[in-house]
Amino acid sequence: MSAQPNSVQHNDDVVVLKFGSSVLPNEESLSLAIHEVYRYLRRGQKVIAVVSAMGPTTDKLLAHAKTFGDSCDAGGIAALAATGEAQTQALLTLALDRAGIPANALDPGALGLRTSGPLLDAKPESLNIEAIRAALEDRPVLVVPGFIGRDSLGRTSLLGRGGSDFSALFIAAGLGCDCVLVKDVDGLYDRDPSEHASTARRYRKVSYDDVLSLVEGVAQHKAVRFAREHHLSIGIGGIGHPVGTVIGPEASEFAKGVGTPKPVKVALLGLGTVGLGVYRHLAQLPKLFEVVAVGVRTLSKHASSGVPAPLLTSDLNAVLASQADVVVESIGGLHPARELILQAIASGKHVVTANKAVIAAFGPDLHERARKQGLSLRYSASVGGGVPVVEAIRRAKESGEVVELRGVLNGTTNFILGRLEKGVAFDDAVREAQAAGFAEADPSADLDGLDVANKLAVLAAVGFGVSLPVEKVERTGIRAINVEAVAAARAQGNAIRLVATLRAEGAGVVRALVRPEEVPLSGTFAQLQNEQNAAIVRLADGRQIVVNGRGAGRWPTAESVFADLLEIAGERFDPEDTHDRVRTHAKAQGIAARFAQGAQRETNASALGGAPSAAPRSGANR
Repeated sequence: MSAQPNSVQHNDDVVVLKFGSSVLPNEESLSLAIHEVYRYLRRGQKVIAVVSAMGPTTDKLLAHAKTFGDSCDAGGIAALAATGEAQTQALLTLALDRAGIPANALDPGALGLRTSGPLLDAKPESLNIEAIRAALEDRPVLVVPGFIGRDSLGRTSLLGRGGSDFSALFIAAGLGCDCVLVKDVDGLYDRDPSEHASTARRYRKVSYDDVLSLVEGVAQHKAVRFAREHHLSIGIGGIGHPVGTVIGPEASEFAKGVGTPKPVKVALLGLGTVGLGVYRHLAQLPKLFEVVAVGVRTLSKHASSGVPAPLLTSDLNAVLASQADVVVESIGGLHPARELILQAIASGKHVVTANKAVIAAFGPDLHERARKQGLSLRYSASVGGGVPVVEAIRRAKESGEVVELRGVLNGTTNFILGRLEKGVAFDDAVREAQAAGFAEADPSADLDGLDVANKLAVLAAVGFGVSLPVEKVERTGIRAINVEAVAAARAQGNAIRLVATLRAEGAGVVRALVRPEEVPLSGTFAQLQNEQNAAIVRLADGRQIVVNGRGAGRWPTAESVFADLLEIAGERFDPEDTHDRVRTHAKAQGIAARFAQGAQRETNASALGGAPSAAPRSGANR
């Protein structure tokens, strides 16, 4: 591990997000954590999600332990209490996967989070930074349990009250990255805003001492004292909000604004698989969003959807004439989608869509009309489902010259090719894809590469600034691929994937191809299973941006659409009253050296086959 002994260089590539029991009271609330994780992923950051047990789980577990006596073994109590965080960790990892977001889960032992002191009120001492970096290199999200560590004997230990906040800050300190405590409020107030709505003031910045003078609650004092000792900053924000308060060494300062802006009013066109998923996400955040109308073709079909009957209408013109700020188009196809989007823009409404065909065919015109009106047209879900391909190529363009994009961008064909690898005949594989919901009744657009060609047209405009007619894309589908061809490729150490390529070939000239290619079995594309997608964006200076995840289905697509809505909602917050970055820094106290020391001890102990011992605390940090 390369760590400077006197400081930690700030790492913008990673962020630590801590989710407590107030944000995750039950399993249904996991989607809120997913929104926040995905919001940071779209910014190009890897995420470490530190989780607490859900709701009152820890209290119930501790009460259960007491049924064995008033003087129970501390190790047994710690082991039982730790199961609450472990359950949340496992469930969030599974929910992230369902939403199309690849995540790893490491327990405290794998993290190397070593502690000293009493098992029920331990102090973190060291961390295996290399293990964390390796996990993030493998997948962009790492889910870890807060509150829990391992002592020098490898026993489960608890960090006591405020332990999850402490865990998150300790990990962020080791990586030199931002730490954000995600709460059920948008920041830290001088008094409880639920009881003093008219007089409570939100801190934009607040000093350590001022936090410690407040009643312990939103920010746990143990973590704040650690932050003060090492000159670390802590961000506090709510789901979908920018960071509202930063705790740090600077003098306290109140925000000038008054709380959260009014909810964004949203109208939905279509309530199919994706539309219903988006509606349910919106309904979970009433402080951020208000659904004002839902347009459907047949009212009776959606009577049991859970959408209130007064919101449902078959009059799409009435939806567009509503007081909505944003219209979400999830009808699909070219017509009447284009006309509905034009009408929404003409009436002064932002538009969010997952419709790749309409953006590929009419994107430049729609963009220009929206620009003239000062409106947003967003369509991240049109490419890659939950894989942030549009954001990746946009981010690449902002940081340099994009020279090439290569990707596997169609989940249906990837699923079919995977079945061929198992020896399933082509026609049977297509039927399986249809049964799984990946392929339409008429799968021609997928099998012939038209779906991917539409996506390349979208990406060409975003990443290369050129208008690419779909008919100019050179495409070959997968109909000619059979079990024998796949087997022959594997015999040579390759797999067959339908690969999409955009390549700059001069000023304003981009070549676009969609065709089956043999790719190395050890490579990114061959590793993709079922509906997974991936894209690799290459810049002129040799840098690469790689994104991957589930590229189709209700959950990933709805998550991507909702992320566009969150961005629109985020534009309503005053940047003078909020923060984009926290900028966590460690002072010259040798904290990085301690982590490096801890990692080395982990390595040495593993080599010797013994339990690692906790790194000693230096006098300066005692």
